[in-house]
Amino acid sequence: MNVVLLISRWIHLASAIVAVGGAVFMRFALLPAAKATLTDDLHERLREAVRARWVKFVYASIALLLITGSINFAILVIPSKIKSHLYHPIFGVKILAAFAVFFIASALMSRGPGFAGIRAKRAKWLGILIALGGLIVLLSGILNQVRTSQIHPTAITNM
Repeated sequence: MNVVLLISRWIHLASAIVAVGGAVFMRFALLPAAKATLTDDLHERLREAVRARWVKFVYASIALLLITGSINFAILVIPSKIKSHLYHPIFGVKILAAFAVFFIASALMSRGPGFAGIRAKRAKWLGILIALGGLIVLLSGILNQVRTSQIHPTAITNM
């Protein structure tokens, strides 16, 4: 058993769960409840108080995902020399989706005027972030199947 890989994968998954889980909570629980029960002034004060606390988790999750993703790639993919023509294009889409998630999350956490348009449509962008998170999970499962099918050729057929 590779302990570094085990810890790295656990941190990677935990970071993704925290980040995407927080987005799901905000989109489907916090935003609708605050909009339905608070005045605009109180809603804005709550939004800033939540942002001030949540931003630390968002940036820590992004950093941990980048670090552990690199470790996982170095341990799992580079030495195994994946032969499937599917692996690298799917991995590329996963990475692009992850960078899109990082961008959206950062834009939603910012206070600068450059991303005011994104923040004004917070529910829409949280929905996009959540959908991209789901796509990343799906692609990760496919990549795992492709990678492990080289080790156990009967695990996947016709890939």
